[in-house]
Parts: sequence; C-alpha cells; structure tokens
Amino acid sequence: MEEQKEKENGNGKGKENGIETETEKVKNIKLVHIDYILEKAETGIHFVGNVLYSSSQIRRAHCWFPCIDSTTQRCPFDLEFTVSMDLIAVSNGDLLYQVLSKEDPTKKTYVYKLNTPVSAHWISLVVGPLEVLPDSNDISVSHICLSPALSKLRNTITFFHDAYSCYEDYLATPFPLGLYKQIFLPPEMTVLPTSLGASTCIFSSDILHDEKVIDQIIGTRIKLAYALAKQWFGIYTSAEEPNDEWLLDGLAGFLTEIFIKLFLGNNEARYRRFKANITVCESDVSGATALSSPAASSDLYGTQTIGSYGKVRSLKAVAVLQMLEKQMGPDSFRKILQLIVTPNRASRTLSTKEFRHLANKVGNLERPFLKEFFPRWVESCGCPVMRLGISYSKKRNMIELAVSRGCTAKATPDSDSHTNGDTREGDAGWPGMMSVRVHETDGAYDHPVLPMAGEALQVVEIQCHSKLAAKRVWKSKKSTKFDGSDDNIDVSTQENRTSIDSPLQWIRVDPEMEYLAAIHFHQPVQMWINQLEKDKDVISQSQAISVLEKLPQLSSAVINALNNFLNDTKAFWRVRVEAAYALAVTASEATDLAGLLHLVKFYKSRRFDADIGMPRPNDFHDIPEYFVLEAIPHAVALVRSSDKNSPRGAIEFILQLLKYNDNNGNIYSDVYWLSAMVQAIGELELGQQGMGFLSSLLKRIDRLLQFDNFMPGYNGVLTVSCIRTLARIARRVSSSICLDRISELISPFRNMDKPWKVRIEASKVLIDLELHHKGLDAALLLFLKYVDEEKSLRGATKLAVHVLRLCQASTVPHFNDQISLTTLIGLLHLLAGAKAYNNVFLRHHVFCILQVAAGRSPTLFGVPKVVEPPLVVQDICSDHHTKADSSIPQPSRPQEPSTSTPSVREVLPTSGPTKDADNISNCSERRNVVKIRVKLTASSSKASDADHRVHSHGGRNENEAGPCSSMSVDAPMVEAATEPLNVSNHNIEEQNSCHDRESRMSASIGNAKLIDRHEISKELQCTADSRLDVLPKDQFSPAVNPLGVVDKPGSQLEVVSTSYDGNQAPESVNGVETKEKKKKDKKDKKRKRDEKRDKKDDPEYLEKKRLKKEKKKMEKESARKQLEGEGKATPEQQKIVKPSGLQEVLPARPPTAPVRSAEPAPSQSAEPAVVRSSEPQISSKEATVDTARTAAKPRIKIKVKPLIRKPEES
Repeated sequence: MEEQKEKENGNGKGKENGIETETEKVKNIKLVHIDYILEKAETGIHFVGNVLYSSSQIRRAHCWFPCIDSTTQRCPFDLEFTVSMDLIAVSNGDLLYQVLSKEDPTKKTYVYKLNTPVSAHWISLVVGPLEVLPDSNDISVSHICLSPALSKLRNTITFFHDAYSCYEDYLATPFPLGLYKQIFLPPEMTVLPTSLGASTCIFSSDILHDEKVIDQIIGTRIKLAYALAKQWFGIYTSAEEPNDEWLLDGLAGFLTEIFIKLFLGNNEARYRRFKANITVCESDVSGATALSSPAASSDLYGTQTIGSYGKVRSLKAVAVLQMLEKQMGPDSFRKILQLIVTPNRASRTLSTKEFRHLANKVGNLERPFLKEFFPRWVESCGCPVMRLGISYSKKRNMIELAVSRGCTAKATPDSDSHTNGDTREGDAGWPGMMSVRVHETDGAYDHPVLPMAGEALQVVEIQCHSKLAAKRVWKSKKSTKFDGSDDNIDVSTQENRTSIDSPLQWIRVDPEMEYLAAIHFHQPVQMWINQLEKDKDVISQSQAISVLEKLPQLSSAVINALNNFLNDTKAFWRVRVEAAYALAVTASEATDLAGLLHLVKFYKSRRFDADIGMPRPNDFHDIPEYFVLEAIPHAVALVRSSDKNSPRGAIEFILQLLKYNDNNGNIYSDVYWLSAMVQAIGELELGQQGMGFLSSLLKRIDRLLQFDNFMPGYNGVLTVSCIRTLARIARRVSSSICLDRISELISPFRNMDKPWKVRIEASKVLIDLELHHKGLDAALLLFLKYVDEEKSLRGATKLAVHVLRLCQASTVPHFNDQISLTTLIGLLHLLAGAKAYNNVFLRHHVFCILQVAAGRSPTLFGVPKVVEPPLVVQDICSDHHTKADSSIPQPSRPQEPSTSTPSVREVLPTSGPTKDADNISNCSERRNVVKIRVKLTASSSKASDADHRVHSHGGRNENEAGPCSSMSVDAPMVEAATEPLNVSNHNIEEQNSCHDRESRMSASIGNAKLIDRHEISKELQCTADSRLDVLPKDQFSPAVNPLGVVDKPGSQLEVVSTSYDGNQAPESVNGVETKEKKKKDKKDKKRKRDEKRDKKDDPEYLEKKRLKKEKKKMEKESARKQLEGEGKATPEQQKIVKPSGLQEVLPARPPTAPVRSAEPAPSQSAEPAVVRSSEPQISSKEATVDTARTAAKPRIKIKVKPLIRKPEES
C-alpha cells in the first residue's frame, strides 16, 4: 500500500493587481512525499482474514500513516492504494480511476482525491472482496458490503434517497464531499457500530435487515440518517476548537430530527425529543455535561464523546439548538444552517462565537438574551426544575399558580471538583418566559406568564376566559367498585369536585417544549383523565399516563381511562404501550387485579379465536398493532399480587402464548415476537405457588434454543433472549438450583462457532452469575479473563460497558464486594496494556470502572492533570547534615505481609481533599524519633491574629488542654547529642540528644505573644520520654502503620525549622496554610467577635471574666513566691539559649500537669538495655537530675529577641 499526501499551506495572494501567477502558485504548494512500511499494525488499521479496515478512534490515525494527528490540522488528500486484483479498495473522496500496477500486473491501483480540507482523523480505508451496490435513485451514493449480506443490503437502503434528498433540500446545497460510500462489515470486525470518515462511513452489518424483520427498521433508518448528517456538520464543517464540537454534534442531531419528522412522523419526532429531554434533566447534574466548558471538553482529550456522558451531551446539544429555533423561528434557523454549509463560505470551521453572531444577525435574537442564554445553557450545567400547583378562585374566576424553581445541579462542596463555576444554583434562573396553556370549556388559551428566573417561590395569577354556568350538582349516595359493588367511595372526591365546579378542563405547562426543563405539575385527577382522553398531543398523553400510574390510590375512573386509551387504535402506538405498562403497575389486590384483566382481555380480543379460545396464527400486517401486542406479555409478567409474586393467571397466560405460537402463513418473521415472550418469562416471580410451572417454562425455552440452533434466526436474537432469561430464573430460584449447573449450560455458547452477539451475551450472563454467586471481586476477575480471550475489539468494549454498569449498580457496600489487590492490579495492567491502547473505548471504560470502584464519577472530568504529593515538611536544613545522616547504616526488618485484604478505596485515593499526614516515620526501620508539637494556649489565641494561627497536623496530647499540632521526624545522629539548642537568624533549629531506639522527644511551643515588631516572647515546653510502654507495639511493626502515618522508606528528615520575622507568628510545621484553613479561621474569628460583642452587656459574662483574671493573677504571685523561697534553680531549669550570645534568665513556670512515672521497659534490640529517666534530658551529659524530688515536667521559657549585628571584636 502506498499513499501520497499533499498539503496546501496558504492561499498564495497575488500582487496589487490581485492576479496570481503560476510561479507564485507553485511556491505556495509544498509537496511532502514519505515512503514508509507498516509492519504488525495493531491499531488504527486492522486485518481480519482478507479484509483490511480502518477505525476512526481518537488519536490513532498516526498509527497507520504519517500525519499530524490533530483536529485543528486540516488539508486535502490525494490517496493511492495498490491491492490485489480480486480486492476492492474504498477510501475518501471521489474515485478518479483504477489502473493496473506498473510494478506488478497482478495488482491494481485505486486513486482517490479529496478536495475538502479535513483532519487526518477522518481518513478511512476498507480493502476486501466487497460487493458494490450503486444507489438506484440517481444520487451519488454507493452501498458496499461483503457477499453474504448483499440481499439484506438491498432491502435496507430502499429509503436512503429520502434522507439524502431531505438534507439537500433543507440546506439548499448539494452533498459537498463527492461520492458518499456506506460500507457494512460484520460486527466482530468493527470497533464501533458506526465509524465515520470523510465521504465514507463504516457500519456494523447487524443493522441490515430483510423484508421480514419489523423491529429493526426504525433504528436502522435513524442511524444511517444521522451518519449522513454528520458528513455535513462534523466533517465538511468542522469545529474550530474542541470547545465547539458540541455545536456540530447538535446540528447533526437537529438535521436528523428533520428527517424523522418528515419520514417517520411528527409523533415519532416529538415523542423521541420528549424522552430525550427527560434523560438530559435526570443526568445533567454535574459539570461533566457542560457543553462548551473547557474543563468538560478540551481538557478531557476527546473522551467526553464516549459512554453515557457522551450520549447525554449529544442529546443536550440538540435540545439547546431546538430552544434557539423556537426563539428565532424555523425559517431563520434554517437560513443560518444554509449560510454555514454554503460552498462560497470563507472558512470550513464553525465556532460557538460565530454561531452566536449569526443568531443575532440572521435570527434577530437580541444581544442581551444571547448574552444570558449561552453562558447559562452552553457553558454551564444543570437544567431548571419547575414544581407547580394550581388553585381556582371561583369568585374571581382566577387561577392561582404556585411555582417553585430549582436546578438539577447543585453547587455543593463535595460535588465534582474543578467545575470552574459551571454549576450554579437554581436561583440564578434562565432567560425567557414559559407558557401555560389552559384548556377551558370554551377553548384553549396560552398565557406566557411564567418567568424562568426570579424568586424561588412565586405565585402567578391567570385570568380564566370561560365562565362557569350555574348548575345543580347532584350528590350520589353510593359509588361502585371495579366489580360493580357499591361499598367503596371514590378517593378523589375533592379533586373531582374541583374540575366540576370550575371551567377548567386541564392545564399544560410548556406545551411546545420551548425549554429543556423538568416540570412537575400537580392538578386534580379528573383533569389528568381529561388530558389523557381529549388531548391529541403525544407528549400530553404520555405526561398524563406517567402521573396516573403513580397515584397512591386508584379509582375506577383511572383504570377505565387507561384501558380506553389502550384500545384506541388512533392513538400513537408508543403511548399505547405506555398505557399497557401503566395498567400492569396499577394492577393490585386493592383494585382486584383489574389492570391484569384488561390486558388479557385486550390481547385475546385481537389475537384469539373466540370460538375455540386459542391463539390464531400470527398476522403482522398492522405494524402499530404489532408493536402494541408485542408489549402485552411483558406487561402481564410485571403484575404482582399481594405476596409480591406473579398471579397464577399471568403465568398460565404467558405459557399458553408460547405453547400455541404459530407463524405459518405470516410473511414477517416472529423472532422478535418470540424473544419478547421469552423475556417476559424472565420477569415472572414464581414463588411457591408458581414453581409447578417452572419445568414447563424451561422446556419451552430449551425447545426454542434448539430450534434457533438448528435454524439460526436473525442476528441470534432468540438465543440471546433465552440465555438472558435462563440466568434471570437461576438467580431468582438460586436456593433450589445450582448456579454452577446453569454456568455449565451457558458456557458452550461462548464458542467461536456461535454468532458474535450470542458469544458476547453468554459472557455477560456468566459474569452476572459470578457476581450473584461470589461477589464483585470474582466477577471482575472473570471479566479480565474474558477480555483477554476476546479477539474482537467491539466485543471487549461491550464486556467493559456491562461490567461498568454492574459496578455502578453495586453501590451498597457488602462484605464480599471488596475488590482485592490482585484484581485491582489486573485492572491497572489492562488499562496500561497494549490491548487497551489499541482499543480507546475499552481503555476509557476500564478507567471508568476504576473510578466507580474508588467512589468517583465514571468520567475523566474532575481528575487533576498533575497529581502533586502534599507538602508535609519544609526541610531547610543544611547540606552537610543531610549528607552526614544519609551515610548512617539503618537496621531494617523484613516487610510482613498484611493479613487483611485492602479495599480499592484504600489503594486508590478518594475524590475528597487530600489531608497531610499526621505523623511521618519510617516504620520499617528502628530509629530514633523526634516529635514536635506546636500548641496555642488560650491566652495567646486572644493576643495573636487569626491569620497567624498554627495549622493543625496531628492528634491531641492527653496531657494538653487545647489544640496542638504533632509531627514525627527522624532523630539526628549520635554526635549531635551535646549540641546546644540555638536560635539564630530568626530560625529555630532543634536537635535532641540521642536516646535508645524507643526514645522520643516532644517540644511544644505555646503562649506566643506579640510584644512589638522587634520583640517576640516564646515559651517552649520540652519533654523527653524513653519509656517503651507509652507507645503500642504495633507502632514499631513494619506491617501496621499507626493512625495517620505515611511510610516513606527512603526519606531522612533530621531537622525541622520554623522561620519568622518580627511581626509574624511562626508558621505551622508544613510551612503552608491552605485556603480552606484561612477561610475557617476567618469565620471563627468573625463568630467569636460577634459573640464577644453580644456578651459585653451580659453581667454574668463580665463577672466570670473578672474572676478569671483574679485567679490568674493569684497563680502568678504564688509561683513567684515559691521560686523566691526555693532559691536558685537547677541548671536544667535555667538553661537558656539566646541568639548571638544574648542570654536572659526567666523564671520557670510551675508545671501544669504531673508526669506519670513508669518503670523503663527492656530494650528490644540486641544491645544491653539502658535505663533512662522519664524526666527531660536537656543539659549536658555531666548534669544529673533528681527524679525523686522532681515530680513534674519543668518548663523552660525562652525569650527570643531579634538579632542585632555588632562589630566583630578581635
């Protein structure tokens, strides 16, 4: 294969006369010719048998031809491919010619030319023994597939000229990329169901269907129409920046809905848009769905288009553009699209800013509206939530509409981080005015009175046009039940009276879907029934059904309204299916299973022979009726009796349909019909009463499996349903059926001779059984095994998507849901391995599995680009200390294996803010530890400013009364024992004398007073403890870390220093105060100031304050008298170190708490035990301490003064 690529750099402007000479044109063209050989291609381009095909994966074009693999680099292409004579090469652009190769006569060369500049991502190639089917409707389209799928291809593409002509008419421009080519390959060859390319598109052949299949028609036509729309918006017109990709995606979806509306019906288009809006409102809860936010688009490197978040973003983009179309009108919006794709447009890129400009100039939308619309809908996340209720005033003939506004996304501190302000509260509002349509007795009236912005709670008044005629209301003495009895009164008497005593029929909010909003409207039940029966809009009918089926108490009127709508053949079939499921939900013992009776009666009236009471042979000529009847068995299976089991009548009904199904004489296939019945068996809850039917049901499933194996049906649909149903039954009756036996039954369907869909479904079912039987960890291990065995790229992706859903469903922590370290390492190896690199979609979903297992959202959004370790200690010691201590050999103990299995939350960091470690020590090495505690007493906290407070890093000492900060670092070498504690150059450097291995030293800095800018007074309380019993044995074990200890084997932190200037209190040990701490201190300071202001006039508070001052004064006087009576203090109590030789002796304060004495424990090392005192060891080695006389820890007060440089003396 050879390829030549031309890049045109610049347009080559002429001289002043505007004429460009031939020489200047040649100078502006640079030809780059690269000869290359690709060996062992693994991604970008794939070989399966004698078929070669490319995949439009993200950033994988450079893996199969030299290019600048960026969406911002675009150029035209000349493409030449030399292949064997029996093969056909299909690529981008127009096929200029095909000739015999000069080098090898047994080969031929295909020459393609693509004049439109596109990025390398859109270059595609397919080579194989292909069948080319030109379109028969005189359009520049070729349909291509392998030989076995040719008959299905002929039937599938009969509609395609409608979509092709629809787009050309709507945009008033012919197809701009020359010959359009659709290639259909087997599903095991494709990476995605649809792989786009410039003027080409590779589809999976499982969307092809023959004339006998009904259920696949709508889905296939929409997929092909959307791929064609992407040629206009996405390839021919591309995004200027990654933040603008939402716009092209939305325009392609908008163009597809134009086709759906024209050729599949207005009801289908409105119903699909209504359901899509509901999906967006449910999922648009975080910054990951902000369309044009850099954090949710350009920072995600293309992954924002993959998975569930990608689908939500596409649906939201279409909804936003439809809102703009409603605002400016369909004609103006169509004109904008025509300007974008016009051939004489200067640029082939489109930006959000340019589209906003067109909306203002062409769409006549005002700039203030656009200035508010785009930041709120495009650059932010969240949808409005409107909760409304009505009250009718008969005296004023007025409707009072109570409105509560909200937002689907709330700005909470623990939500996804890095939103950059995308998440806003609902009170910010949205631009525009929502309309309310009131259906009265005299007609329907629209009232645009509901503002999208404003107060969270509001009452809007709407004047009624119709007047209530004076009528006499007859009160019935009795009300009948469903079966005709009269001892049950209607539930909604007051609500029904509301509709009788008012001219209101029903009310609708935003009837034309002008806004993307979640609307929760409350009106009387009778008004919902009127809306279902009289309103012809499919959205109105669907809204009424969704409310009626959720009523806590059901009346006969509700059941009858749902049944009447199900029997209405003029209603849209999708809404009729909803009515059938609503009848199943409302069927209960309280209603005497009326919904079940209505469903069975409806089915038998259409499909049963009244004379013999048996099902008639299948007849699917009425397509809408076919879809409704197909849903009835599944709806019947959902009915539950009071014991939460399926009624006996429902089980017998489904078994009868399976037993007597007859498709003879029917021109359509019943594969989906049978599949729906088999899936209905999986929804049954048999219970003890229904266990007698289990053997009959299993025999029917086994018979269908054998039949589909002997005569394979369409795409293995029936076998897939049977496997899925067997697994569901096994999980529900696992107490009486061995799951291993079911696994042995399903495992043969994973053989390579089975259809691709059957193999993948069998693997998914086995993973489900493993999850149910052994837990999530075992299911993940089985997933890793199956992914390694799966050869197809798309199959591995489907397995990863399925496991991701299982992880999201397993949100309740359970003892067997802990992910072991082995499984976690296996997932990480898969993520970093070649299999994931060759399949971008598998790689992304494996990453999402790890995200969900760690308690995060399944997206790259919010994950920091660079993870920096927290700054624990600011080490500013000198280089010679580091070198000297690093040369000391450190005894170590072997690492003991942990007995407990760590969960994934312990191995992976959680999404919350990372806290600095409380203690830092090398637990695997037996070394001395220096522990420094920084404490702020109550008196110092009043004197010092809140901005200079010490940052807390550890737990409290049991002998201290107040917050303290603790950090453990390695002790210095032995020779440093006699060095004094010195303070110089405004740096406090502490080094402890060397104790045995269990010795430690604690220094607490407290009572910091700001005297002035040039003088600071400090108190240091130092304690040394050499007892072994003060620390638990686990603290020295290499396998168990104390609370908050971070194991850093290679670190040697000898010296901890704190630096400050004259007007600053010393910083915390980590050297940096976080923003959260500053905010908290500021709030605390404000709160204390407010409390103090409130207590100024409180006599009780003033009395307590006076007594406290007197007590403190008496304590100081008694301490001073005690020191004067004892005489001169010991050297240990008066050892004072001052900077630059300035020394001043300060009286030591009395101890605050006694020190508990303990016998020294024997040393655990091989050296002889040395008995150490529990008293401070601060003086030199010659100094002795009388521990019997000294009963408490002495305090040493050190007053630090700024350094004053003096002239050096000789």
